[in-house]
Amino acid sequence: MQQEILTTARLIAEEVGAYALEVFHDRDKLQIGSKGLLDYVSEADCEVERRIKQALSEAFPDHGFKGEETGGVLEPPCWVIDPIDGTTNYLYGRPDFCISMAFVDEQGPAVGVVHAPFHRRTIYAARGIGAFEDCKRLRPRLACDHELVVNLCFNYKQENNLDFLNKVNQLVAEQHQIRICGSAAWALCQAATGQVDGCYNGCVNSWDVLAGQLICAEAGLEIGPYVYERGSVFAYPKGSVLSDILVPYL
Repeated sequence: MQQEILTTARLIAEEVGAYALEVFHDRDKLQIGSKGLLDYVSEADCEVERRIKQALSEAFPDHGFKGEETGGVLEPPCWVIDPIDGTTNYLYGRPDFCISMAFVDEQGPAVGVVHAPFHRRTIYAARGIGAFEDCKRLRPRLACDHELVVNLCFNYKQENNLDFLNKVNQLVAEQHQIRICGSAAWALCQAATGQVDGCYNGCVNSWDVLAGQLICAEAGLEIGPYVYERGSVFAYPKGSVLSDILVPYL
């Protein structure tokens, strides 16, 4: 059953991703709204979520649904969906945006799929089975001591600024480099695929990171507690010096 859920989720993510990419190339025609400070929502977000919700309800009628745009309650068995994670990137023509789909059962996250349409990449994992891309097991970087490259993301709420700046200062002081991806889900996947040495996402929602957290965990990275509502997350190799820097903001 777990394999069936994973296979179906991948197919859905890639199908709606094709639509999202088509609209991305014609994005100047989109209607855009705002849910808060630098928190945009577009017609594409809403339509992608509608398509995902419809496809999942047909494939798994007994599963619940929690989406960024339409809401819902996380009661297992349940899907937690971000239709376009990195909406600002999407609207500005930047390629780092993705569809994030996590399936949660009574034991926690069981399946995670993150599809990046522009990059034509799908990263996926199932609990206890591993994390993969194109049927190849993910291999994160094992570097854990010096001159590391770290993804930092945060949500621009004023109370998070100090946390973000403190982490920037400490990383640079210890001769590490930072990257700002603009998508929490894709930032986590970049840690799992070895494109960066670690990742920190400050004060994010469950739909942003649950799939990415499972992918990182199944890739063998340290991830901390799963975020079922809202919180801060990290991912880095076991034993990394980043454990002293990327502690969640409280």
